[in-house]
Amino acid sequence: MKQEETKALSREIGDYVAANTNVIWVDDHTMQIATMMIDAYGDTVYVWVDEAEDHCRVSDGGRILFKLDPNNEDGELNDTAREIALGSGYQFDDEHFEIYVDVDRKNVAQAAIKLAQLQVAISYLG
Repeated sequence: MKQEETKALSREIGDYVAANTNVIWVDDHTMQIATMMIDAYGDTVYVWVDEAEDHCRVSDGGRILFKLDPNNEDGELNDTAREIALGSGYQFDDEHFEIYVDVDRKNVAQAAIKLAQLQVAISYLG
């Protein structure tokens, strides 16, 4: 009985996430994912997936740090975000302040959800 209940709850959680996540194609090789995550400002967290021939790049498009510091004046914020991103297994583009990771297609969903969680955490730094 307990095992059946946990399996049912796992399905319900998966169904909820699927129902509250929207994915659209913005061009021939890029998807925009509106996740169910909400950042510190009450805004929906977005993730972009750019398909290449041998991998997919899962990215925030540089948007979380732009949102927190549009004029790029807070070096400490950028350094802290870089440390958090790298410590979480993501890459950090110092020129565009983009957080990203390159993954196989089979790992896109996991990378997107984890990146959304990472953006939520970083949003509280601002």
